[in-house]
Amino acid sequence: MNEPVSPSRRDLILMTGVAAAGAVAATRGSWAPEQQPPAHAYVAVNVRDHGAVGDGSADDSTAVRRALKSAQASGQPATLYFPQGTYRVRAGTLVVPAGHPMTIRGDGPQASQISLKQEAENSDALIALHATFAAIENLQIDGGGATGENDLLALNAGYNRVSNCSVSRSPATGIAVGKYGRSLAHVLENLIIRDCGAYGIHVHGTAGEKDTGSTDGLWSNVDVGRSGFSGIFLESSSQNMSNVHVWQSGVRGGDDGDQHGFRVASRTHIFSGCQAEKNLGDGFHFDSGGGEGSVVSGCRVWENGGSGLVGEGTGHLTLVGSTFTRNGRTNVGDAAAGDAVSAAAIRNEGGDAWTITGCSAWDDAKELSAVWVPESSTTPEIPRRSAVMSQTFAYVETGSRGRSSITGAIFRAEEHLSGQSIKTESSLLQVSGSDLGQDDAPSIRAAATIALPPWGDVIRVTGSQTVTKLGASRPGRVVTLIFDDASSGGIVSGSNVRMRGSLAPEKGASVTLVCVGENWQELARSV
Repeated sequence: MNEPVSPSRRDLILMTGVAAAGAVAATRGSWAPEQQPPAHAYVAVNVRDHGAVGDGSADDSTAVRRALKSAQASGQPATLYFPQGTYRVRAGTLVVPAGHPMTIRGDGPQASQISLKQEAENSDALIALHATFAAIENLQIDGGGATGENDLLALNAGYNRVSNCSVSRSPATGIAVGKYGRSLAHVLENLIIRDCGAYGIHVHGTAGEKDTGSTDGLWSNVDVGRSGFSGIFLESSSQNMSNVHVWQSGVRGGDDGDQHGFRVASRTHIFSGCQAEKNLGDGFHFDSGGGEGSVVSGCRVWENGGSGLVGEGTGHLTLVGSTFTRNGRTNVGDAAAGDAVSAAAIRNEGGDAWTITGCSAWDDAKELSAVWVPESSTTPEIPRRSAVMSQTFAYVETGSRGRSSITGAIFRAEEHLSGQSIKTESSLLQVSGSDLGQDDAPSIRAAATIALPPWGDVIRVTGSQTVTKLGASRPGRVVTLIFDDASSGGIVSGSNVRMRGSLAPEKGASVTLVCVGENWQELARSV
């Protein structure tokens, strides 16, 4: 069974194998290469082959235009390739037209740069994508010191993508999405954006009958710093963001207040693992009606000049597991009044049905350092804040009909300038399972009618006046009133209070009540 194979037998086996292979090959003789299904054609066009120099001084506009036309003429998906070098190109040169999907590619943002060449003023973008599935990758896109209203990148078609790029020194906006066309489901990934004259990224909305704007954008690993206006401005809905960092933006925002990290004028966004840091305005600012149905999850919002997060009439906003720390230093100053709501960590201006779960807001007495700015930048430093707390409240809510809920939060009153955790005009705010520090058991002065604070399961009542009526609250709320004074007038049954007899207690006596509709019903008493 294990007899060694003799050389002659080995040769015979090898010869038999070769013959068998030949027979198989013969049966495939009708499969000539030219009769095979052709491989998908893909054209690569090197701009240097069309005369581009890439030395940082020559005007490469004409050569790049020739290369672009060559790529278009192929009729196939193409790559327009920029090998290592700096290519100075005029605005409006790199326009990828509809029907010509193309990838504009370099050797990496530290190797291949396309730089805007200054010319007579126009509003054209340096690079504009009008073709579906067109992309830009592995490049540095730079404003080249030009001035005017030129954006650097404009995405105007569906499924456009920008990957692994650096975008810097734009005269206007770094990346404009949906400005002149509908850029559905664009992708922005692994980007660094710096020193733009207007916005770092601007997702345009639909203006009149124009088919512009974008929905369903996908963003990941994007860093935006030192923008003239807000770092990111969203006018179209449903942007999905992961690991987006916006810092020190708003340096040219002026009196109109367009100085935020994230400025949002549209609905239903997701912000996951994002940071808003040291922007001159608010960290997150939802314009009137903006942010409806949005989610802010696992985000860090810190050391911004305004509030950490502001919603103007925003409804159904969800904040989960996010921190809001040391905001509000430049708009109120160190001599700010303790109740200045413009420096609150979270500010709900007339919005409804917010859900705030597992969030933390705090401030301290430490001085904030100014942001380092390179000598080549025109961005001013954000001023220092002296050793005093400027974040006045953890949460401020205006309007009397808000039905928001705060659960599992750490909003300690003593860690805010006002010495209070929450300021609200609504009796329907629900606060449960949260650490409010010294506000956990709030104290109110007795009166014929008392309005209960919206938080606290235990409320201390001081003074000697007899309580005859309790203000409205959310149905089902249970509170325990503790009467601190020996001469307290207690509380009597009647009006909207339903009790098994009046309570004129001794010091420290208590009564537990539940809100049923507009009335309060006794559950228990200590005496």
